[in-house]
Amino acid sequence: MLDLDDTLFHESDFARSGFAAVGAHLENRLGVSDFASHCERLLKAGSRGRIFDQALAECGHHPTPDLIEELVDIYRSHKPSIQLPRDTVAFLEHVAGLPTALISDGPARMQRNKVVSLGLDKLIDKIVLTGEWPDGYGKPHPRAYGEVMQWSGRIGSDHVYIADNGSKDFIAPRALGWKTVQILRPGRVHDGVAPTAEHEAEFRIASLDEISLRRVLAGSR
Repeated sequence: MLDLDDTLFHESDFARSGFAAVGAHLENRLGVSDFASHCERLLKAGSRGRIFDQALAECGHHPTPDLIEELVDIYRSHKPSIQLPRDTVAFLEHVAGLPTALISDGPARMQRNKVVSLGLDKLIDKIVLTGEWPDGYGKPHPRAYGEVMQWSGRIGSDHVYIADNGSKDFIAPRALGWKTVQILRPGRVHDGVAPTAEHEAEFRIASLDEISLRRVLAGSR
C-alpha cells in the first residue's frame, strides 16, 4: 500500500509544474514575468503556505485575497507535467500481480490529476483520495486504512504501507497491525520527522530500490 507525494514521485516536480501554469496565467493577465522562478526559489528556501503572496510582492504586485484564491485554483486544477522516477517504475513492475492500493491526502481534483498524469490509475488497483470525503477523514484518521483492509480482505499484518510523512502517515496503520516503511527521498518537500515513537515507521529507506517486501513482512531489517 502506497502514499503518493514524495513517495511515488517528487512532490517538488508537481510544484514546479504548478508554478509554471500560474506564471503563464499571470503573464497573460497582468504582464508579470519570472513568477515561477520566484516561487521555485522560495520553495527551495523552505517557504510554505504563502509562496504566491511572497512571489507576487517580489514581482511588484499586491497579493489580494481574490487574486491568491484564483492562483491557488489554477495551481490545484492544472494538468501537471510530471513523471514517475526510475525506482518507482521498477518497484511497480516488481509488485505487478500483487494487490496494490494508494492512500493520499490533499484536494481531490489536484490529487486525481496527479494520479492520472502519472498513469497510476492503470498501475494501482485501488485509489483512495481522502479529499473526496468530508473534512476530518484525512490522515492520520484510520478510515482510509480501514477501507483498504475491507477491500483486500486481509488481516493487518499482511499489509505494508510505504509513505514519507512521519507526522501523519504511520500511526493509524501501525495501530491496525500494518508493517510501515518511511521513504525519505533526497529533495523531499517535508522533513518527515515523527513527533512521537508511535508515529514512527518500522523501516526507513531513501529509494524504492532498497525495499524488500519479503523482509518487511517477516519483520526483519
